Amino acid sequence: MSAHPETGIRGLLTARTHTKRIAFRTRLGLASLVADLLIGLFSYEVALVVFSWLHGFDVKLFADVFYWGIPVGLAAVVITFLVLGLYKMEVYVSRTLHVITLCKAALVALLVVSSLAFAFKAALVTHSRLTILTAFGVFVIVDALVRVLALDHLYRSDVRDRKGGSVVIGASADSLVITSRCGELRGFAPVRVLEPLDKRRNGFDAEPELLEALETATPAPRQVFLDGASVGHKATFDLVAAARRRGSEVYITGRLASSLDTTKLLIRLFEMPVMRVRREPHAGDRVPPSKRAFDVATAAAALVVLSPLLAVIAVLVRWDSPGPALYRQTRVGLRGRTFELLKFRSMSVGNDASQHQAVTRRFIDGCADDAVTCADRYGRLVLKLANDERVTRIGRYLRKYSLDELPQFWNVLTGDLSMVGPRPGLEFEVESYKAWHRRRLEVAPGVSGLWQISGRARVGFDEMVFQDIMYGYNQSLLTDVSICLRTVPALLSGRGAA
Repeated sequence: MSAHPETGIRGLLTARTHTKRIAFRTRLGLASLVADLLIGLFSYEVALVVFSWLHGFDVKLFADVFYWGIPVGLAAVVITFLVLGLYKMEVYVSRTLHVITLCKAALVALLVVSSLAFAFKAALVTHSRLTILTAFGVFVIVDALVRVLALDHLYRSDVRDRKGGSVVIGASADSLVITSRCGELRGFAPVRVLEPLDKRRNGFDAEPELLEALETATPAPRQVFLDGASVGHKATFDLVAAARRRGSEVYITGRLASSLDTTKLLIRLFEMPVMRVRREPHAGDRVPPSKRAFDVATAAAALVVLSPLLAVIAVLVRWDSPGPALYRQTRVGLRGRTFELLKFRSMSVGNDASQHQAVTRRFIDGCADDAVTCADRYGRLVLKLANDERVTRIGRYLRKYSLDELPQFWNVLTGDLSMVGPRPGLEFEVESYKAWHRRRLEVAPGVSGLWQISGRARVGFDEMVFQDIMYGYNQSLLTDVSICLRTVPALLSGRGAA
């Protein structure tokens, strides 16, 4: 059967089903958020009553006394719950995991609010430390009851209304784990396993039999799991598209997807690295407003804070070798548009780049040889040009810790780069891309990305492209913040650089 999108009445029905599914996930998340806010206000009212009763005061409620700790406390709860995944639909799959995560998040929020209250000498807490404990104690109890009883009913109703279990596509140990877990979780059974016969990893289309099985399954699967350990990269994208056309939730397993589960909720739920496909990675000509606002704010702050370091590096580069401190390089960005990337110069002026270009082309083709590979100080394989004589003395340190990339914060301000995204390629590199590699041009390029936090030069090109496209499937503000925070220790340690 053809893998092309469905048309006619059937296509309309699957499109409506997919829209309904997304709407339910959104509704459940919003209902959880509203419940948390209302229960937070109620818990504060109860704490005020207890405070007044213990001290013999007239009972004053929130309407009579505004306390700055309320918006701070609610913000701490919402942010903590968001970071730990309590607004994801998957948290309702397991009541035990739900309650444990709720208690953990409430404890973290309590510590944050308590620290702020004591640091700023909040009067209510200073006079009675029991107040804040009462508020959070009531909040945990009431919120757990509302979530596990009332909101959990919404999830159960959706499971009953929409038939179809899970399909696991793969033939590795990971597939066995996922199959076992799906059989135990609410809304994931029954489970059907499809094993690919073609074990080739990269650049090959999905098997027609697998695509047909997804397109003809009746009813459509609620969830489709793609085993990254046994399904090729290009085949994964074909299967993602086929599953989403049926309105199925799509999850991808394996180490290359683990960094995108920022809340770690899916890892705890399925007991292995799992990433959910949130959306298609196809971006418009501009990044979303929320992502752009984060980019501008972060890049501007970084340039201000790092300005003394930037000045010192510029002086050292000029002192180490003749030539300018900054180097401008033409790169290919979103939708194939070219722009000038700024870097601190780490190589001698007028060097011959022919060997580097030849090595890079072989690297893109997946051909690693002695010219491409070397080892770091721990003996681990590093995929890069070994002993590049063009690099200056200062340049070796700049490249090891990616300090040569710092001027790119200016590219973020001008809109050529985002803070997080695929690294923009050189023009000759893009000319060497395979057809499926070009999908990374559909995602806005960035200063940092999964490549920086998962091995840098120890990651092969196909794996890097796969991660870039996976990031496009799962991009969110929380994902960007998480990757930025994890980039700093990775660069300071020099991990993945030779």
